[in-house]
Amino acid sequence: MIEETKKKQVSGQIDDAVFEYRRVLRYLREEKDVVNKNPNTFSEIYNQIGKLLYNLGEQDYAIECFEMSLNLDPRNIESWLNKAMTYVSMDKMNEYALLCFNEALNLDPINIKAILNKANVLKLLGRHEEAYELYKQLLDINPANVKHIHKLVKHSPDDPDLWQIEAENFKKLGNDEKAAKAYQKVVELDPNNQEALQELMKLKPNDINILLAKAEKLLEDGKPDEAKENFLEALNQNPEDIELIDRLLKLYPEEPDVLRCKAELLEKEDDLTEALKYYKKIHELNPSDITYLNKALELNPKNKDLLYNKGDALYNEGKYRGALETYNKLIELGENNIDLWHNKGACLYQLGEYEEAIKAFNLVLKEDSEEIIAWLSKGAAHYQLEHYEEAMNAFNEVVKREANTPSAWYYKAKIAAKQNNIKLLKPLLSRAISLDEEYREEAKEDEAFYAVRDEDIFKEIIS
Repeated sequence: MIEETKKKQVSGQIDDAVFEYRRVLRYLREEKDVVNKNPNTFSEIYNQIGKLLYNLGEQDYAIECFEMSLNLDPRNIESWLNKAMTYVSMDKMNEYALLCFNEALNLDPINIKAILNKANVLKLLGRHEEAYELYKQLLDINPANVKHIHKLVKHSPDDPDLWQIEAENFKKLGNDEKAAKAYQKVVELDPNNQEALQELMKLKPNDINILLAKAEKLLEDGKPDEAKENFLEALNQNPEDIELIDRLLKLYPEEPDVLRCKAELLEKEDDLTEALKYYKKIHELNPSDITYLNKALELNPKNKDLLYNKGDALYNEGKYRGALETYNKLIELGENNIDLWHNKGACLYQLGEYEEAIKAFNLVLKEDSEEIIAWLSKGAAHYQLEHYEEAMNAFNEVVKREANTPSAWYYKAKIAAKQNNIKLLKPLLSRAISLDEEYREEAKEDEAFYAVRDEDIFKEIIS
């Protein structure tokens, strides 16, 4: 009867086929004594009829067949699976399907079909973590089962959990390139997946899109410092990405690296006027950065205010040669004032050009003989040249005008030591130390006092 009914089903006589299957079921009920004597055989027959009815869309009759099959043989795994799949095809019956899959797995814990389809049902029910563990179990049973995951990924390309399984499998196999692509897909579909993001960072630590995704997530999580670090690394890798630059300017309007990238892009576009605004802001945030001054001087090379600022900035950074050249430029432009000559003298002193430094300080003193700093600087330059008499005269001019200038007394003491004038050394060094206690320690290491360091008077002073 079954074989004849199959022929009707294949030929398209659907209604007749359904009618005949029902007739088979009635026949089996009438012959229940025979059926009960051969439970395994008839369990399989009921299972077969159930599958045929399922294929005809008769789920209710199919379920009835699978139940009859399982009444005869509760260990018929195939019937449990077919019953479960029939429930899956019915509306709101997934919980019943799970019960059937569980019965199948109680009988066969490593049944691939049961594990795979149970995982799919769990996902439909929103129980993603449980489904995820089952997918991983498939691979633990046999890595070759990854083919099932591949098929699922193709069928559901927007499922991040499936992509994560793919990624982990590729990583385990040592295929970092494919693993990275799969993790990338996970992050695209689920930006909150920190585990996938971290793995992706390990595999592709310099990928700008990954850095940005991580930075945005850190920002959302209230970790601004870590987010900033990733944003700036992304910028470092792509310093001409105008969209990124403008995004970062909103987040970090006073970050020099971002401002510089914006300025440099504007400059490349020949918009130096606009670029200068950004260079100027960098300079305001960090006066030692003279990029703005240099760029502004390209537009207006005779701007004296800019030149003064540039010279001072270079001097403060210890770039004395550059500062000297800048001050000389101002002199060439006709500038002539005490501060300028003093600054030039200071540069020359730092460069070891003491004779020229003295000339500069003399010009200061010519304009204002009361300039104590100029007298002090002139005396220091003479001291370096070992012009001890001239140096002493300069320091005397200092203390004549400001008696409590400790550095002048200290230099005078150094000159006395160089000249081995022990009697003079005592009052001079004592006065310097009384005005500034730090000179006590400095004198112990100062080479000027090496020749007298064993003298009792010197030991007494610095003790």
